[in-house]
Amino acid sequence: MDTVRPERSYPPIWRIIAAFLIVPGVAALVMAIMMPAYDGISDPLERIWRSALVFAVVGAYPATVILGLPAFLILRRRFEATLLNCSLTGAVAAALPWLILSSLITPDSASTGGRATVLHGSLTPYGWLTNLTFIGQIALFGAGGGMLFWLFAAAGWKIEKVDL
Repeated sequence: MDTVRPERSYPPIWRIIAAFLIVPGVAALVMAIMMPAYDGISDPLERIWRSALVFAVVGAYPATVILGLPAFLILRRRFEATLLNCSLTGAVAAALPWLILSSLITPDSASTGGRATVLHGSLTPYGWLTNLTFIGQIALFGAGGGMLFWLFAAAGWKIEKVDL
């Protein structure tokens, strides 16, 4: 009896390495364009550049190395590198560190725009909303990075069928 089963074939290693090197920087740059920090800097290009540098060094590359690379190595044997899988993995890898940090580290009191976000070491409902909104934004940028990763590393790559 002849059966055909899919056998995993992987894209060339250079595509995967390029994706891991380029995508976090691009995601940080897009985030800096859409949500620049450093409001005190009047030159928009310098504000975007400095924001992108901070977003890349503090957020994108560490999350990619600590969570994204191991996730890729573990998940590639079990799941196809589809657009959906890559975007979900990117969203989780980007948002998880911020979710953990916001859960573990809370000041005694804090406020945003005159509204209390932390009182007596506990998040207020507005604080939860603010944190979850921020983490959701990070997850969206991570999903976009995952989609870009898929374009660099896996788009156009076919699984080969092997006769048994």
